[in-house]
Amino acid sequence: MSGRLRKWNTRVDDYLQLKAAEGGNVVAMSRVAAALRERGELAEAESWYRRAALGGDRVAMTALAHLLADRGAHEEAERWYHEAALAGDPHGMVGLGRSYERRGRLRDAEYWLREAAETEDAEAMAALGHLLAERGRPDEAEDWCRRAASTGNTAAMLDLGLVLRGQGRHSEAARWWREAVEAGDLAGTCLLGRQAERLSRVKEAEAWYRQGATGGNVEATVRLGLLLHRRGDVDEAEAWYLDAAEAGDTAAMTNLGVLARSRGDEGEAAAWYRKAAQHGSVPAMTNLGHLAEARDDLAQAEKFFRAAAETGDVQGMLSLARMLHGRGSVNEAETWVARAQEARAEASQDGRDRA
Repeated sequence: MSGRLRKWNTRVDDYLQLKAAEGGNVVAMSRVAAALRERGELAEAESWYRRAALGGDRVAMTALAHLLADRGAHEEAERWYHEAALAGDPHGMVGLGRSYERRGRLRDAEYWLREAAETEDAEAMAALGHLLAERGRPDEAEDWCRRAASTGNTAAMLDLGLVLRGQGRHSEAARWWREAVEAGDLAGTCLLGRQAERLSRVKEAEAWYRQGATGGNVEATVRLGLLLHRRGDVDEAEAWYLDAAEAGDTAAMTNLGVLARSRGDEGEAAAWYRKAAQHGSVPAMTNLGHLAEARDDLAQAEKFFRAAAETGDVQGMLSLARMLHGRGSVNEAETWVARAQEARAEASQDGRDRA
């Protein structure tokens, strides 16, 4: 079929779908909506999905919920996921489960993810396995992750590896992470690189991070930058940090500030820290406090340290405690030191649980 004829047939198909949709056919409404969504006409797509959903099309209910969630209308999205789930759509069940998980309703989340997983839906099995792992039930998590991974689901491969690592089965974990990488999921390069670093196989770690970074994985890019930074390859580290910062990574922004300060450019350091802090980086707030303290702006320093401390940041707590102690507010200083020690102990325990 020639290109011109194919385009003509496509236009005819679109016309017929639109006429059927206007005539009340809910399947046609859903197809029109899908075509509009692919063209980026999201408001029109939402309108047609809504009409199809109101007409009882469960696939349209889920698609409408996805669009609503993407634009931040989470409450309405959850209502449509619920309608789709009740109508028996596995993707609606997954959407509902994830919505409940986001809101901390973990028992409800597990119920709906399990309902979907029982239909053998790979995404649902992977999501259920992830939730069970997070809830500290590794045996069940392994079973569901393995079932999803066997279908080629790379998220399940990564989670399965994490569960296996937690059981001390490091070689098997690495096999699943490598399989995920071979299937195109470069997040596996970070897990493989981190495991290599823990075993002091630095060259191997660098190779994995470099593979991920070259492929555009932002976390791998930052980790490669950190590895290079630690060994003194500052120029190359900075280049990778810049790539990650341009992708919006706050750790990279903060590390660019660290590099700038190390070469004496406190103006550039402050600019990177502010940018990172505006994007939610807590360490950047603490670093801004250190910069303010260095120029004897103690009120500003305390403001930044307190902001960081109140998020649970250990360095922010300790820096704030040091300032408070220095001006004689001993009781409050000791309170922050105690909170920092508790946070550090919890982080250490969490690290052992996930090791």
